Amino acid sequence: MLERVRVVYKVVGPYLSTTLEQFEVGFMRDMHPDREVAVWCSITGAWIDYHEKHLDGETLPDEDEKKLLGALIAISTGVDDVEALGVPVDVGRRLLACYLGLGEE
Repeated sequence: MLERVRVVYKVVGPYLSTTLEQFEVGFMRDMHPDREVAVWCSITGAWIDYHEKHLDGETLPDEDEKKLLGALIAISTGVDDVEALGVPVDVGRRLLACYLGLGEE
């Protein structure tokens, strides 16, 4: 499981305000670390999918990437109101579709 956590951190870690060690400890303290790792794998998969489909594999400035990641974290907790995600509505729709594994709009 730690290897999966490290892979997730390698992708989205630059946009989190934590070190790899702190990120790992968070999973170790979780009551169901396997579920939490699965959620973070889904977040990371959606992040990658969004960048491939909508940004030609490019990344945005760090502050914008943090907003995308924050929106995906919110989506992972059940938020599906794209107006409440802190990103433009069209971006929110695309992020939600990527998280849910839906095809192109």
